[in-house]
Amino acid sequence: MLNVNMKSACLVASPRNLPTKRPNGPISAIRRMPSVFGKRTHQLRHLLMSAGLVMVATLCGATTVGAQSDTAKYRQTLAAAVRTAAQRVLPAVVSIEVIGVAETADGRGQQSEVSQDAPSCGIVVDPEGLVIASDIIVRRPSASLLVVLPDQTRLAAKIVARDHHRGLVMLRVKPETPLVAMELPQAVESPVGSTVVAVGRYGGDLSPMVSSGILSATGRLEGTMLQTDARVSPSFYGGPLIDLYGNVIGVVVPAIAEGGAPDDTSWYDSGIAFAVPTPVLKNKLARLGDGQDIRKGLIGIVPKSKDPLAEGTELAAVRNRSPAEKAGIKPGDSIEAVAGVPVKMFQEIKQALGPYDAGETIEITLRSDGETRNVSVKLAESIPPLNPQRLGVWAVEESESVVAQAGDDDTANDSDEGNDDQQVATRVRVRAVVPGTAADGKIEPGDVIKRVDQTEITDLATLGRMMVTAVPDEELSVSVDRQGNAVDVTLTPTSIAGPALDKTIELWADNEPENKWDVLELRLPDVPNLAAYAAPDVDDATSDAGIGMLIMLLPPENRDPKKQLDSWRDLAGRFGVVICAVSSEDEKRWQQKEIDVVSRMATLLSQRVSVGAIAVASTGVMKDVDASAADSMVIAIALSDRKNFSGIAVSADTKPPAVRLRENEPDRSLEILIPIDSLDEGPTWLAPLATAGYPISLGGKCELADLLRWVRLLQTI
Repeated sequence: MLNVNMKSACLVASPRNLPTKRPNGPISAIRRMPSVFGKRTHQLRHLLMSAGLVMVATLCGATTVGAQSDTAKYRQTLAAAVRTAAQRVLPAVVSIEVIGVAETADGRGQQSEVSQDAPSCGIVVDPEGLVIASDIIVRRPSASLLVVLPDQTRLAAKIVARDHHRGLVMLRVKPETPLVAMELPQAVESPVGSTVVAVGRYGGDLSPMVSSGILSATGRLEGTMLQTDARVSPSFYGGPLIDLYGNVIGVVVPAIAEGGAPDDTSWYDSGIAFAVPTPVLKNKLARLGDGQDIRKGLIGIVPKSKDPLAEGTELAAVRNRSPAEKAGIKPGDSIEAVAGVPVKMFQEIKQALGPYDAGETIEITLRSDGETRNVSVKLAESIPPLNPQRLGVWAVEESESVVAQAGDDDTANDSDEGNDDQQVATRVRVRAVVPGTAADGKIEPGDVIKRVDQTEITDLATLGRMMVTAVPDEELSVSVDRQGNAVDVTLTPTSIAGPALDKTIELWADNEPENKWDVLELRLPDVPNLAAYAAPDVDDATSDAGIGMLIMLLPPENRDPKKQLDSWRDLAGRFGVVICAVSSEDEKRWQQKEIDVVSRMATLLSQRVSVGAIAVASTGVMKDVDASAADSMVIAIALSDRKNFSGIAVSADTKPPAVRLRENEPDRSLEILIPIDSLDEGPTWLAPLATAGYPISLGGKCELADLLRWVRLLQTI
């Protein structure tokens, strides 16, 4: 029996996407149904049809007997259409069973039902025994994999190849007779808003399962996925997503949008599901069938803009030994097209790169100095990890008036009056230098940084990203404007990783503030978490004071953040760091849903007090304080929310959460403070973080004062 999960939702379908070969079938019946929602809805329906859309919905307030009858008839007709479409693909849908899942190193085994041994699906793509499935089945070692055919025949499967970019795996079985294979179309016309159906199998009798919804979006997750609101469970992973024709438009995989949850399976059965587009998959089948693993293609470009959705594609930096560097792409270049697709913002660049993998060559159109050129870039499987460097300066952005003069370059002007052509630009001025760093004795407070090597510096983001991507132990040429005079210096930045700096700058001296900082409660209206913060009066905090912020997660048993802050307030004021203490909702644990709560608190507080950098930590980072559930939560928050935090500080005894580890990114670099004296003393989970380019600062026997000094220095470059 085919179990149909029909959602109570507005279904919008394009007439082009409805079958026409069966004029008397269930889908044609949907098209012939009269409007039952009154005159206004009838008019709206005609307006939508004139735009090429058919609206089928149940409006609130439609309570007439006729409306209820026709609504029931519509649901029955749609259910029949879904069954008809699903039955076209079910013969090629198989179940995948994982036998003998191995435990993790700490003996805890798998983390959840989704990743443990729940059966998932696969699609037969070749009669001789090739099957495509979600790679969730191979993310942990197991004794064996079984492909269960629709007739319940069990066949041992071997891994042929894996698509790490899209979360797929190709398996091979040896059937006694040819299997029914699914045809993957080269192109499918499925507009956003059209009805789609996820198909799966479950249980010992391999009962078919379907879940309908709409196609919510295309090109999601940096151009790799389709998105649907069909509710899926593990039984659907690896199964087809089809339209009402029965065409396979995608393969369902566990995935999440960046920052949306700590791991790929966290949105299971949430109403948000993703699928790999079949036209893209079809182009990869030959490589997978030949046993070639597929990985994401990396290019190594760093945007200048802080916002990936802002207009502009100028590059702030190019990664060392990256495909972009080898192709001759340089900082300051603007990208105009990727593989023939025009781009106007950095997010569009990511979208255009999505279908391509390591080893593939694409054409990039660049513009610099008023000229356009094309380069060929062979995408790489890996790029040397980041090793963020530090100049040792605290700098701020300043506005300057610029007036264009005929026949001359733009020049600075101190007055706006009488100049219709004046524009406002920004410059980067050094406010202070950190003692003992590369900049000490070479760069002075008041210097305006004009250029680093060949890259013009007009904002802090560009300077910061250059340092994050700088080559270790390599000299840089820095050009500054010093009281109207051009000065060139050479210096060698130092790595952020290693012993944490124990020095501060003179402007941030450890002194009592003129006005004692207040301790205030912080509440979000829709959450039960208690929080409080110590901060200066708004009138005492200027935008360029260099104040830092520390979000401190308390152990679950600590239920009074305001009382906790009473003992920290004086140090917070002396070191210029706003401290926000947050208690968990439950007195025994921190929960995944609280990731968003903490992020929202950080955003709200940064709107009240202007700060330069935000860190999140647990009390376990401090001397003689035991690790708690708060330490694991800190890691989960920071790796899930990459936009708010510049650093995290946790105990070396932290039990790492089940979080998908991504490479540290130049535009959102994250620093990690651990209270140890040497990496040899650190936990095993530090190694993959360091390999992924996260700088590890060694905090030693960390006191609260050391932690606050480190938070302040996070905003230095």
